[in-house]
Amino acid sequence: MSSPDLPTSIPRIPFDSIIDSNGEPIEAGAHRFGEALRTIGFVVLADPPYRSDLLEENYSLARDVFRLGDDHLAKHYAYPEIGYQRGYMPTRVERGFLCGGDPDEKEVMCFGSYHNVPVAEYQDYLPTAEAYYAACQRVGYSLVKALSLYLDPDGNERDYMLGLFVDREGEVVDDSHMRHLKYPGDAELMACRHTDINIITLLPAATRSGLQVQRNDGEWLPLSPQKGDLIVNAGDMLNFMSGGKIKSTLHQVLNPNPDPANPRFSMPFFYHPDHSQVVKVLDTCRGLPKEGRRFPYDEKLGYHLLYEVLHGIQQIPEEVTAEAYTEEMKRWRVEGLPER
Repeated sequence: MSSPDLPTSIPRIPFDSIIDSNGEPIEAGAHRFGEALRTIGFVVLADPPYRSDLLEENYSLARDVFRLGDDHLAKHYAYPEIGYQRGYMPTRVERGFLCGGDPDEKEVMCFGSYHNVPVAEYQDYLPTAEAYYAACQRVGYSLVKALSLYLDPDGNERDYMLGLFVDREGEVVDDSHMRHLKYPGDAELMACRHTDINIITLLPAATRSGLQVQRNDGEWLPLSPQKGDLIVNAGDMLNFMSGGKIKSTLHQVLNPNPDPANPRFSMPFFYHPDHSQVVKVLDTCRGLPKEGRRFPYDEKLGYHLLYEVLHGIQQIPEEVTAEAYTEEMKRWRVEGLPER
């Protein structure tokens, strides 16, 4: 039975009611955005400036790349040494906390803020993905400004929170992550229930429907955005920084019409802070009940938080320690990807 205190649909909010023409948050809109994430964890943004014109080109090139085949992609473009954070990740590698230990069937091409992997067979693939990625970074940064106003109205920790994403010169320092995902068309469950590990996720419309969101009372709601909309959801790190005020919301992807000839493609952008910095619970959120928190800590190095999640889903080998993983990530951030 539905709770009368919870929304019966995902809120749809115009982007320009949250962020003004100068890229700054509007107080009333920032509050509405934050409250929507607090109560349900998902928001649909209307008319955001996220380069929706690049969607079809990204999806078309992704289809071409995945047609190269898993053996070819794994041989030339996979980097298990860094937990598949760049390049190709084969099927049945990632395991969800809430999936009963079964590995996912999806294939992935992964992108970040640095050291991306070009695909020699399709020269336009990486530049097209990176152009879309950069637009999502700008939208993500604007929304973090809105969240900083919502979580810290007096602005005492605004510089700290924004400094997790840009340095003092305004240069990007985040460790965000974007994926081209291919789900097999005949899978009954394309993505089992899970949360995202980042601050916020920006998700354009996929090539097929099926996304569902779980409200705080356990009821599942279908989500069908309009063309040009952008879905935003809260991740584990936002739950951490907000002291549990904002939940990282469960979601899943069902497949109402299995068809082996019709795979599902999606392109989530996971907005992460700079993992070389310490992430902490904001002072304004420290007094909240701890049972709402995904992590028990008050502060932790970003790399160690990422390790904890990736290790839990067996994306990092059992024998690799948090310290070893952190040193390897720092090294390749400076030196580049391992040689193939």
